[in-house]
Amino acid sequence: MKQLNSKLEGEISFSHVSAFLALVLSLLFTARTKHSKRRANEPPLSAGLPYIGHGFQFINNFSGLMDYLRTKYGPIYTIINFGQRMHFITDYKSIRKIWTQPAFDFREFAFKAEANLSGIETPDELKASGVGSANLAKYAHTMRGDDHLESLATRFESALRDTVERIPILHNEAWNEVDLREFSGMVIFHAAGRSLFGPHWLEGVDIEEAARQYSIFEIDGPAIAGGLPKFLTQKGCRARDYLVKNVLLPVIKKGCDGGHSYIVDYISELKEAYRNDENGDFKIAARLTGLVFAINSNTMNMLFWVIARTVLADKSLSVDLVDECKKAAMSNPLSYLEQKRQMPLLNSVIIETFRLHGDPNSFRVVEEDCVVSGLAGGKDVAFRKGDSVFLLSTYDQLQDIAGDKDAFDGRRWIQHTSNKEINKGLLPIPSNQVLAPFGGGKHLCPGRFFALLEMHVVVAFCIQHYEFKILEKESLPPKHVELSAPINQPNRRMKISVRYKP
Repeated sequence: MKQLNSKLEGEISFSHVSAFLALVLSLLFTARTKHSKRRANEPPLSAGLPYIGHGFQFINNFSGLMDYLRTKYGPIYTIINFGQRMHFITDYKSIRKIWTQPAFDFREFAFKAEANLSGIETPDELKASGVGSANLAKYAHTMRGDDHLESLATRFESALRDTVERIPILHNEAWNEVDLREFSGMVIFHAAGRSLFGPHWLEGVDIEEAARQYSIFEIDGPAIAGGLPKFLTQKGCRARDYLVKNVLLPVIKKGCDGGHSYIVDYISELKEAYRNDENGDFKIAARLTGLVFAINSNTMNMLFWVIARTVLADKSLSVDLVDECKKAAMSNPLSYLEQKRQMPLLNSVIIETFRLHGDPNSFRVVEEDCVVSGLAGGKDVAFRKGDSVFLLSTYDQLQDIAGDKDAFDGRRWIQHTSNKEINKGLLPIPSNQVLAPFGGGKHLCPGRFFALLEMHVVVAFCIQHYEFKILEKESLPPKHVELSAPINQPNRRMKISVRYKP
């Protein structure tokens, strides 16, 4: 009898497993059929594995995946990524067309990304709060215009000097071996946060540990925002939770007195939205993780690449940069904008770094089935409701140049940055060039003026007050096209020696 029962249990168990596997395979087949059947006029589709699609390549080798698909299909193509349909538009003329399409909306992506980054609410709950990306955008005027920029520069310079005083590694007058990404990260994380959130930013917090936790969160941040499975982003989520509890929540509870109006007004709207929620402060802190990511990551990475490139460049470039920055500071120490205009070499270095390490991207969600004319050389291209659209202008950026396109030439743009008329612009480049590190259309990054202000102030400060030496056998991390941020994230450590010069 026992043998019979055992045999029956084995048959039942095998039967259950078989049925379960059949169900899984059926669901995968259904998902593949639903997502991978290409309709008329839609972009070429590379479906990959059932449901998973190109998910693992997307995470592990995005650069290689984009290069392969662009070579195979041309500038517009579609992939499946863990059940999501994603279109990539990679030529600038098509990108400009997409920016003007009413059927392509950024708000849906913004709510999804913010919900995923916060980890506490759904997109519908965020919408119901009545506070979203549009609220941030309406305060953008406080971060541009001459008077606003001069005031913001004063705040940031003060925060930068406070940063150097508070963090031992930043005011060590002896030669010290550091990880350059960690060094640049600490500078921006403290100075940008303090100038925007006020004096309570990182108050009573281990600054170096907070910066380390942020760097962990930053690596997984884009995957978290994109809604990738949580088992792939566990480390980033734990780091995010640390930041919410130890960095952002104390600021929300203490208040942003002394913070920049851009942040103060936004937090005030969130406070009003959550005034009857007993967990309101925590939810606000969690919602701010996306904003903190936007404020910090691109500038941290840009500072890394500018320092790395100038350290590795010929000695004459470093000497001329130091001379230029000192003269600009002495000639008009109170005017940020005037100093910027008097630093054409630094402006050229920054533009050249953008050229080599910028992967400008912006995102849209298709609101309704539609056809867009004139894409990819005049084609009519169809898109279906609910699909994600990624606009990646890396491939067209600052391409029409003389000389070695793969080499860093810090003086390449100086004829344009020295031109008084062109130099009035945000990024002084000739009209025939494309440089879009802050997206475009009506959803252009509202913090772009602050980001460049940080870049000019920090680099000028570092050039004057630090000496950098490349370590033997150390080299520049390779460039990889990334979807994670408009500026490349270095994919490995780069150690340098640095010492502070008061």
